Amino acid sequence: MTVTLGAKAGMVAEPQSRRKRGSLSTGEIVMASMRVLDTEGPAALTFNRLGKELRSSPTAVYRHYSSRQEILLAVAEHLDFLSLENYSPSDDWRNDLTQLAWRAWDVATLHPAAASVAMGLITNGVNELSAVEAVLRAISTAGLRGRQAVIHYQVYANLVLGAAMAQGRRLSDMQFAETNDVYQVYSPGDPGKWPYADELKDDLRVVDYVEVFRRQVEMYLDALGLAVDRQAATEESQRTS
Repeated sequence: MTVTLGAKAGMVAEPQSRRKRGSLSTGEIVMASMRVLDTEGPAALTFNRLGKELRSSPTAVYRHYSSRQEILLAVAEHLDFLSLENYSPSDDWRNDLTQLAWRAWDVATLHPAAASVAMGLITNGVNELSAVEAVLRAISTAGLRGRQAVIHYQVYANLVLGAAMAQGRRLSDMQFAETNDVYQVYSPGDPGKWPYADELKDDLRVVDYVEVFRRQVEMYLDALGLAVDRQAATEESQRTS
C-alpha cells in the first residue's frame, strides 16, 4: 500500500545573497535541515552547514536552536506533520491503522536520512500529539479501552516507527555511506553448526523489507483483533457472573 504525500516542502533554491539580520525563522531552519539531510546525509547537519544553506551565520541558527538535538526534534515534528498530511480518519480501525503505518513508511522512504536520525525521537509536540491521537482513536474504535489501549498503542508505535526508522537507515547508508551492507549475507564455514541459516542463506540475502513491513502490520492488526475479542469476552463474563 502506497500513500501519496504532498511534495517535499522547502526544496526551492534561494538567491545566494546574504540575508537580512533577524529575518531567520524556525520554519526556515527546519526546511534547510531537511534539504541538507536529503542531499548530504546526517553527518552534514551542522550549524555551520545550516548557516551556509540559509545564507546566514551559525550564530543566527543558535538563536533559535541551542543544540543539534533540538534541531532533530524539530525535524521529527516535521516528519510527523508529513505523515499526517491530508489524513482523514474513518470508522474502519484496520484501514486507519494500516494507512497510518504506511504513511510513516513512505515518509521514511522519501526522507531516509531524516527518518534515520529523528523518526524515533519523542518531541511532545503538536504534530506528534496529533499522530498519537490518530492511533488511539483507531484503537478505541476497535474496542480497546484503558491500560490495554495504551499498551497496544505503544506496541504499534514501536513496530511502525522502529521499522520505518530502520528503513530510513538502510536507504541512507546506501546513499551516503556508499555501502550495501544492509542485507544479511552469511556463508557458514560449518553448515552443520548453523543448518537453518545455511539452508536459507540465499533467501536471507534478498529480503524484501517492504513485504516484511506489510507482514508486521498485518500481524499486529490480527493480534489487536484477538485482544478486542478477549476483552469483550471478559466483560461479558463479568456482566453475567
